[in-house]
Amino acid sequence: MNPTPQTRWIAFSERVYRVLLLLYPADYRREYGWLMVQLFRDVCRQRYHQQGRIGIALWWCRTVFDLALTVIEQRRKVRLMISKATFVHFAGFMLVLGGAFSGLAAFSQLQPDDHFTYHGLYQVLILLWAPGTLFVGLGCVGLALSYESIFWAKWTLYLCGVGSLVMTAGMFATFLNESLWNLWFIGALLHISGLTAFGLRHAFKPVLPCFRGLPLQMALGWVIIGLGILRTDSQTTNNLLSFLMFIGTGLAWLAIGQAIHRQRQQAEPAVA
Repeated sequence: MNPTPQTRWIAFSERVYRVLLLLYPADYRREYGWLMVQLFRDVCRQRYHQQGRIGIALWWCRTVFDLALTVIEQRRKVRLMISKATFVHFAGFMLVLGGAFSGLAAFSQLQPDDHFTYHGLYQVLILLWAPGTLFVGLGCVGLALSYESIFWAKWTLYLCGVGSLVMTAGMFATFLNESLWNLWFIGALLHISGLTAFGLRHAFKPVLPCFRGLPLQMALGWVIIGLGILRTDSQTTNNLLSFLMFIGTGLAWLAIGQAIHRQRQQAEPAVA
């Protein structure tokens, strides 16, 4: 008997979910992994029955958000063995690293031909996106932890961080199977959505030690996505616009991280 579309979609989603569970510590997976897979599979069936593929897609959005938050918390407790204060302290430094890697990766967009396959130096540069999004994600989570008393800042920064970490997972997944690039795309949507919400509020009520409009500038990621959909007639123009957008976001994260790191360093003597 040939598998139905429902069976194929649920089976594929379950396989991807099982791979993502590898992000948890081994002890946590042994205790809760089978229950998490069973719950995920049951909800997938329910959502597909109610809304079809859209239902599964919406369930994936919620799953990825919850999974990323709990993975960070479990790894921080069990594996990383770093205190919350230490994680917060290095948030700015991690954003500097993430911005630097992302800025260098932007030069991959200057490859003269199409961007479906990268070659030579451009292939090396595109690989820098992975550490770039990883450090930006960790830095955003560190910032969110430092703003726990400010509800809107905490949750929009969490969304930025989770989206960036999902992008990192999506890049590695794409190396294994090109059809999994949608995971990166979902992460990008989460990241940019968080940035847009944070940037709009920060413009009127700033909480970061930087220019009011700087976080909102990075919401131009919507333009980056638009460039991939609304292509111009000139490949050279497309490449240049993509380069400017990507390097702009990388430099913006670097500037924010530097400002935060400087502020933390200046605050240390006062506390002492």
